[in-house]
Amino acid sequence: MSIVIDKILAAAPNTERGRPTQLSTDPKGERIAYASGKSIFLRSLDNPSLSKQYTTHTTQTTVARFSPSGFYVASGDVSGAVKVWDAVEGVNTKGEYHIISGRINDIAWDGDSQRIIAVGDGRERFGHCITADSGNSVGEISGHSSIINSVSIRQQRPLRAATGADDSSLVFLHGAPFKFATKLGGLHKAYVYGVGFSPDGNQLVSVGADRRIQLYDGKTGEPTHQIGEGEHKGSIFGVSWAKDSKRFVTASADQTVRLWDVEAGKAVQTWRFGEGNVSIPDHQVGVVWPAGRSDGMVVSLNLAGDLNYLAEGSQKPAKIVQGHNKSITALGSSGLGNSQTFWTGSFDGRVCSWDVSSGVGSTIEGEPHSNQVTAFGTTPDRAYSVGWDDTLRVADASGKTFLGETSKLSAQPKGLASAEGRIFAATVSGIDIFNKDKHVGTLPIKDFTPTSIAASGSLVVVGDDAHTVHVYTVDSSHKLSPQQKLDKSTTQITALAFSPNGSLLAVGNSSGKIVVYDTNSWDVKTDRWSAHTARVTCIAWNAEGTHAVSGGLDTNVFVWSMKAPGKRVKAPNAHKDGVNGVSWIDGVKKVASTGGDASLKIWGKLRNGTFIIPGTGERARRQITLRNPANFDGPAPIYSRGYGGPILPLRRTFSQAGTFRTAVDNTVDASKELWEWLKTPTAKGILKCSLAYLLGSAATFLPPLANFLGRQDGKHIVATITVYFHPARSAGSMEEAALLGFGAFLYATLVGISSMATSVFFETQLDLIELGFALVLIVFCGGGLGFIGWFKQKYNAPLVNVSCSLASLAIITILTKETAIQTGVFSNDKIVQVMKMVIMGILATSAVSLLVWPVSARTELRETMIKATDSFGDMLTMITHGFLSGSETDLRSASFNKAQGRYKSAFTQLTKNLREAKFEHYVLGTEEEYKLEANLVYCMQRLAQSIGGLRSAATTQFTLLKESPDFGTPSVAGTTRTFPQVLGGSVASTFTGRHDRFAVLTAIEEASEEGSGTEDHEPESIQTRSRLERQGTQTSVTSTGLPTARTPSEIFSRFILHLGPSMKSLAYTLSKILQELPFGDGPEYHIIINDHFQSSLTDAVKLYSNSRAEALKELYKSKELDKDRPEKVEADFEEVAASCGHFSFSLQDFANGMQTYLSILEGLKEVTEKHNRSWNWLRFWKRSKDQLTQPPTEDPEQERLIEQQEGPEVPKDIPEIVLERRNARKWRAAEQGHDSTGDFYHRLLHIIRVLERDDVRFAVKVGIGAAIYAVFAFIPYTRPFYQHWRGEWGLLSYMLVCAMTIGASNTTGWARFIGTFIGAVIAVIVWVVCQGNPFALAFLGWVVSLPCFYIIIEKGKGPFGRFIMLTYNLSCLYAYSLSIKDGDGDDDEGGVTPIITEIVLHRVVAVLAGVVWGMIITRVIWPISARQKFKDGLSLLWLRMGLIWKRDPLSTLLEGESQNAYMNLREEFALQRYVLQLDTLRSAASSEFELRGPFPSRQYGRIMESTNKMLDAFHAMNVVIQKDPHASEGETLLLKYTAEERADLCSRISHLFQVLASSLKLEFPLNDTLPGTSNSRDRLLAKIFQYRKNSASGNEEDSTSVAKDEDYEMLYAYTLVTGQLAEEIRKVEREVEELFGVLDEDMLMLQ
Repeated sequence: MSIVIDKILAAAPNTERGRPTQLSTDPKGERIAYASGKSIFLRSLDNPSLSKQYTTHTTQTTVARFSPSGFYVASGDVSGAVKVWDAVEGVNTKGEYHIISGRINDIAWDGDSQRIIAVGDGRERFGHCITADSGNSVGEISGHSSIINSVSIRQQRPLRAATGADDSSLVFLHGAPFKFATKLGGLHKAYVYGVGFSPDGNQLVSVGADRRIQLYDGKTGEPTHQIGEGEHKGSIFGVSWAKDSKRFVTASADQTVRLWDVEAGKAVQTWRFGEGNVSIPDHQVGVVWPAGRSDGMVVSLNLAGDLNYLAEGSQKPAKIVQGHNKSITALGSSGLGNSQTFWTGSFDGRVCSWDVSSGVGSTIEGEPHSNQVTAFGTTPDRAYSVGWDDTLRVADASGKTFLGETSKLSAQPKGLASAEGRIFAATVSGIDIFNKDKHVGTLPIKDFTPTSIAASGSLVVVGDDAHTVHVYTVDSSHKLSPQQKLDKSTTQITALAFSPNGSLLAVGNSSGKIVVYDTNSWDVKTDRWSAHTARVTCIAWNAEGTHAVSGGLDTNVFVWSMKAPGKRVKAPNAHKDGVNGVSWIDGVKKVASTGGDASLKIWGKLRNGTFIIPGTGERARRQITLRNPANFDGPAPIYSRGYGGPILPLRRTFSQAGTFRTAVDNTVDASKELWEWLKTPTAKGILKCSLAYLLGSAATFLPPLANFLGRQDGKHIVATITVYFHPARSAGSMEEAALLGFGAFLYATLVGISSMATSVFFETQLDLIELGFALVLIVFCGGGLGFIGWFKQKYNAPLVNVSCSLASLAIITILTKETAIQTGVFSNDKIVQVMKMVIMGILATSAVSLLVWPVSARTELRETMIKATDSFGDMLTMITHGFLSGSETDLRSASFNKAQGRYKSAFTQLTKNLREAKFEHYVLGTEEEYKLEANLVYCMQRLAQSIGGLRSAATTQFTLLKESPDFGTPSVAGTTRTFPQVLGGSVASTFTGRHDRFAVLTAIEEASEEGSGTEDHEPESIQTRSRLERQGTQTSVTSTGLPTARTPSEIFSRFILHLGPSMKSLAYTLSKILQELPFGDGPEYHIIINDHFQSSLTDAVKLYSNSRAEALKELYKSKELDKDRPEKVEADFEEVAASCGHFSFSLQDFANGMQTYLSILEGLKEVTEKHNRSWNWLRFWKRSKDQLTQPPTEDPEQERLIEQQEGPEVPKDIPEIVLERRNARKWRAAEQGHDSTGDFYHRLLHIIRVLERDDVRFAVKVGIGAAIYAVFAFIPYTRPFYQHWRGEWGLLSYMLVCAMTIGASNTTGWARFIGTFIGAVIAVIVWVVCQGNPFALAFLGWVVSLPCFYIIIEKGKGPFGRFIMLTYNLSCLYAYSLSIKDGDGDDDEGGVTPIITEIVLHRVVAVLAGVVWGMIITRVIWPISARQKFKDGLSLLWLRMGLIWKRDPLSTLLEGESQNAYMNLREEFALQRYVLQLDTLRSAASSEFELRGPFPSRQYGRIMESTNKMLDAFHAMNVVIQKDPHASEGETLLLKYTAEERADLCSRISHLFQVLASSLKLEFPLNDTLPGTSNSRDRLLAKIFQYRKNSASGNEEDSTSVAKDEDYEMLYAYTLVTGQLAEEIRKVEREVEELFGVLDEDMLMLQ
């Protein structure tokens, strides 16, 4: 059995004589916030029994203020701390700031809910202004010389603030940032207690101890006039404005609250308390006029802590809310069932009674105790209390008054017990006995000091201050006789309780242990109740004696079971400062507790649902929780020893720095941390790369290898190849790298041989070497390098990029460095050397990759799948829990963000690992395994999209709950209506007229699972109570007797009441399956799929489907369909139903997807176990024949965004959507005839259109730039200069820098130059240190490679790290080749005595020249701006999305309704890929520098985020449509009934997309009166509501009745998707307005 909080009967506000108490209400006037004890309470004004408690303050709280938005609360305490937290749930702290060194007296928010001013009693200052989200200072509060009591901020701009203090002055401040403006010190003559700006900001009022009410100008702070002089006879403690800014109310110590008319300058109504008598408790110390209400209610607070609800025109309070504001020290109970009453007494002697059914508390009239109430005892018509005033007082249980019979006790009381009409009071000196309210005897005790007492029948037991329980019997003459001593306890006895039938006695002691005795034999029944960690203060038994509840000083409440004594249920941190009283409600159903926080809490039992145990397939019913404690362990540390941490994690603490021992310890710890890091895959990859580099550098340093490569000086390229094709990759990736590397070599060889042949031909045959040079430059240099540029942009993959770089290096070396082409001589020396170097480099890196810590892409793929399924399980449970609880806490938690981040990371790795695993599978001949694994990845992508649908429905729910509109007719004061108490099964509580948002969704709550197995051992009474309630998922609304739901929140609550348990059960079954899927432990990762999983999931889905159908049916039964309401209200009703229905359907879709996943997994397991190998991919000729006869592929990944019928392909990183525009301009020769002239023009136009393509232009301009740069190598006069300054490396830098867009070129160019500079500096240092020693050079080269590979692998900055190593190789390794005479013609750099500075200088200058030349070419010849491309692409995407939505997704289901299909899966994937391309362009645009300023990357980032969410909404609609593309009869009727409303809504959304696209394309402001979609959407929802209403009432024809609940699924999804689209479009509108402004007349002036 699990217990969760049902309701909190809040404590009363803190009060102190002579000090104001600040009250605050939310913007809608629904809740009031105040400080009490160490807590802040958010309490419903209409139903005070509903409240939230914020408990993170550690000292006495003083003030709480709602933000103007209503979403946050700022609270302060006596330590000077201010906390900002979530007002919806009251648990999530957003910020904690220490403002001053003393008490916080008041807090004020600005109108934007962004800034806070806190004031009070500090040493260094009396107040400060900060930002609410970060605590940054935004002003100083100065000008006062004493404690500041009150502060207020003007809610309009310009911002103003005012403070009032004990120095009798008011200070006016200007902001923001806030600073001192004026001080008004001559008006008030005593303390200023209250200040307040009017809601319209035009006026300011101040009040104080001098009884003066002073008004000021709200903008300037100038005093205007005083009103009400002499009206109040005591200090004025509070003031609050009406929302019309024409009136305000004041609260005074003269026991009055007065309402003032500002214009008339007089009080128009006075509420007087105390019936004309002087009554200190009736001092009015606080007042608030709730905004947002239509009833004009005013709430005041008196010194006793009572909240008085005041209404204009009535002299008496409409309601008085009473309670305790001091620690509740005693709890008693009388009556049963709906007549049960709780009695509470507090530290100050106050006694209250609480009606359990309504949750309303009232103070007992008459003379109370003058000191702490110690205990209660009850009889059927009396309640007895004892206190530290050494008296026993008697209260009438029905009249709630003290009867006046006060009995003096013999000493200070320690406990009270009642049995058979007698009252036994244990005192420090004995036991006083009372019968019929009269003292009838006393038993003096001298041997021990009593600490507690209990009685049952004739038995009376007394605990002592040692460890003994003394057992007495009482006879008819009221005489006590000792019978037994129980000494099993080891510490002081602190609590005693008999079971109702007297057969058991529970004994609690000061160490937290409880021992249960059998009163017949006094044997120990159990001593295993020992979970408390501090003194047990109270124990209570349930009606049947099977369970007991206890509370302790450790703040916890435990429920214990006699049947399973080792198990318990815990309510942790039930009360701050300890639990002082516990009791059962109605015998067994609920538990009540009280404690140091002065509140009374009701704990309910969590209902159980039937769920399927995945591992066995059996059905079970017990308590389960969706929360995994491991997911709620707080924020992760900044550094960890796994991925992402530094090589040597930072140390936080050191002991006595400077000592030798500390140094040794730190060294040892650092060594251990380094050793742990070396075990990570990242470290292993870095070490593998450095080893491969060392082998590659051996080609330069080892004479045998150097001789094998020949006498050319380019042997350092072997080391460079090991850097570019590093071995920190999987075997599949290594295979791909090897293929690409050899492909690059073959292409370079082809270009080199062709260029040499051309040069030789023109030299030897035609004697036109200059013409040959021209052809080589244009065709082979320009064309060959231009093709490389095109190829790199076309495939845009890391390995392709490095292969293109390798090919460029080889081609440039052959064409411009070697003399064969320039002299017209054919020489294959360089080609052979390059071939040897490529083979040697690839072999070295492949050997290291495959032999040293080998990595398999197939293994990594399975590891990634495990991570993905784990994150699925976490996200599923948290989203489901959030939906069931109605709280965003889970979805905003760090745990959810971590799970989402894990999936995003896993998703990226899934695609990469699948591609690399493909190579491994094909090499091993296991193509079938690859196909099934690809299906698994695809299925996981669909599951992730289903998760998005669940989150969308949950987000809609949260939005609706936050809106919390007022439904129906306005309430009348004093009227009440019922609210369904879903936990108790009865309609218990009432509240007046108005809905309270945080009372909903209490049907399913999470609880601690400590000892959750207790559920399996419930007492018979609990098992048999309310059979329908125990049915879980099949409870009927009518059978439970719940009233008709009237608000959306009640419909949510009702829906979750019916479907919550089965929804939770299905999510639990799915999460358990996901936790065990799909593979076993490494390194083999065998497929382990439980044979019961498929059948278990099938049963779970079937169980859930039945429950869902029943729930939806009952959900609509609960709505009031027979009443006419405004269209807006009907729309809200239907929107709630849509959210509920769509979430339930999406959950079932996820389960169906899981069934598909399991089926694929079973097939993969079967194929894996067969070990068949085919290598069918080698039979390419057979495959070609098969492809001719097979239908087109259905692979959605191969679909283009726009089908291209004619023309060449478009490069990968340029938007494909522009094809539509091009095809629209297509000139059709058929229309012009078929003459030769027409054909010529057609071909010419085709050529022009090809040259218009960005990828072709890019290739051409790369070739042009390369040819121009290389021309200096072919001119005899410039060739020496070209060679001296190493022009070949400048040309290579040019090739590396050239990118499709200006921004990408800037980014690469900067990394290239900085990397070159760093590599050059390192090369100089290393050469100077080593002095040409090959062993030293090899070692230091290995050392240098470590941080470079760290940059490449861990930081993901591949180009930067490669440029450092490339420059180092070009300098150090090249210098060594010179020193051993390995090459000719390099005397300009020192020859055999290399001048390292000369070498480095030449490389740096060459690189800089190449970078500059690349940037010039990129900007001058057909420049492509990433900014403009991004904006054009995004505009086109929005236009396309508008066109897609204009089709009306649902009309495609009706034959003949729409000519175009909505959106197939291929088009959806194309859209997703397109968005990724836009993100790449946005990143590149950030590096483009223009005079108009930097690229607004953040704003466009938010726009892209909203666009992604829109695409998620498109997908959500697609999932529903694709599930069954044929509409049922009921769906057809619904779609036709709502066709007009859907068409209007689609047109509006499409129009908004077009307007946004036009504004972005033209960079033109938006019109501030864009049409909205809310009215159209409301009309659609109201139409759905009307259809169901007509169907329910039978007004429509009989044919309409065929529409079933499941027929509404598509419309529900459609309404939610349109709502999400509208919300994201509004966000984009705001961002576009921020970027380009809003259209006004000045912009359209005609010049």
